[in-house]
Amino acid sequence: MARLQFALFAERVSVDRFNNALDVHNVLEQLHVPEPTPSQLEAATKAKKPLVARGRLVLVVHWRRSVPDRPEGSYTSKVDLVGPNGKVLSTATQVFTLREHIYMRTLVGYDALPVIGPGTYSARVAIKVGKRWTKVGEASIQLSYQKQPQPGERRRIQVH
Repeated sequence: MARLQFALFAERVSVDRFNNALDVHNVLEQLHVPEPTPSQLEAATKAKKPLVARGRLVLVVHWRRSVPDRPEGSYTSKVDLVGPNGKVLSTATQVFTLREHIYMRTLVGYDALPVIGPGTYSARVAIKVGKRWTKVGEASIQLSYQKQPQPGERRRIQVH
């Protein structure tokens, strides 16, 4: 069975077209998003949908054969994005194969992150074994709110 080597959030990734090297740019452990206004919270409540933090984010999931010199078949993986309240906010599934290569990476791109409040958001990674999903790992990211300045309020920006 495929083994999860690692999973992590990053701002972006690139793959070298000559040697297939993966460059991970700006690994993310924390996100600071503007604090929602009361009108935004009210609109989200009425729509029964979470707020979203716009911006690109990618989850890099790296797999390996369980026995490196033995080709394996195809697998289906699932990533559940779970909010601080424990509820699943989104799900992505992907099929990958370890027949020709020892390693395989899958990427889950997010153009916006559903936000239900500050706290820890987790991407729970599972693989399908028979008819059941088996959790194999997770990556997490901490989200916090940045206070917005009040009209007319001055902010001092420190220079280091």
